[in-house]
Amino acid sequence: MSKSVMTDVKSIIVDLTWMDVLKGAAIITVLLGNWTRCYKVHFAGWGPWVQVFFILSGFGLTLSYFSKKSNWSWRRWAWRRITRIVIPYVIAVILSFILGILGSYLYSSVDMKFSWTSLLAYLTFTRNFYPASWDWNVPLWFMSVIIGLYISFPVLIKILEKWGPWVLLLISAFVTCGTITVAVLIRGPMSHQADLFSFWMVQFSLGMVLAYVRDSHPQKLRNLIGLEAFFLGVGLFAFSWGLRTYLPFGKLYNDVFTSIGVFLILLNICWMSRSQVPATGEVLSTLASKSYLMYLLHSPIMYFLIEPFFKLPRNSVIVTAFGSIYIVALFFLCYFISQPVDKFTSWLYRKYSAAE
Repeated sequence: MSKSVMTDVKSIIVDLTWMDVLKGAAIITVLLGNWTRCYKVHFAGWGPWVQVFFILSGFGLTLSYFSKKSNWSWRRWAWRRITRIVIPYVIAVILSFILGILGSYLYSSVDMKFSWTSLLAYLTFTRNFYPASWDWNVPLWFMSVIIGLYISFPVLIKILEKWGPWVLLLISAFVTCGTITVAVLIRGPMSHQADLFSFWMVQFSLGMVLAYVRDSHPQKLRNLIGLEAFFLGVGLFAFSWGLRTYLPFGKLYNDVFTSIGVFLILLNICWMSRSQVPATGEVLSTLASKSYLMYLLHSPIMYFLIEPFFKLPRNSVIVTAFGSIYIVALFFLCYFISQPVDKFTSWLYRKYSAAE
């Protein structure tokens, strides 16, 4: 991508590089948040940034659907998801278990007992139903959720096309709130580690609606940028905090407000930063290119190899500084790992596409 395109921030209608910039910023906050938690240093507000990826996933899938609709193939789409998402995930799961076993051998503080059941739970995307497996790679609760949302996408896009965005959002809200309520009534585990894909359908559908708006009424996307949108995001984030803090079971229903708030805040911060310092956009976009693999691998490396060996004082400045170094090192590690993985998955995809 040329620098002229990378730094064009004149209009959100034509400029889609904000997606990569947002991914890059979000992955920094996710990794840094998990790093600080690993070293027992907590910062309020770090955790929710992963929620941005649900909105971006819905937006990206729908945008691709509308742009290729005349030559769309669900079979080809599914195979693309398998080669780009599932195969790297399987590789990351296997590496996670290897690192857990290695860490248990090297350090007394790491105590991971291998289980075929746990491995199967990860490989079948059912790990959220099996708590004994969670510690192998804690952030991968996200993958069990996003795969369910991918599977539901063909149904959701048909609802969007047939009945429009408001019906899609209403149905998604009903499904999300309904399934969360059922989980509460049956006293299921109240943790993101045990989330169902339906718990996040509103956020995913919201991303789909944004893509729909860009396709049908692109001028309305301008409303996402500006002080009003930024402070709306701040207000929604504050409302979510209040809901979580002061209302019983509020923490089970506040994620949609957190997600929208974080999305608007981060989008506007990134947009302004990129317009003032173009290099910011280039750096974050580069980081975003490896963000998926970084997300898949960062936790087991951190918990099984680095933290047991490399102790840090519980000082927020020191921990954050070393966390930044870890992110840079992880990027280069994933850069080298991604090259053979990308070649393999691209070969698989081309082979199937040619056969079709």
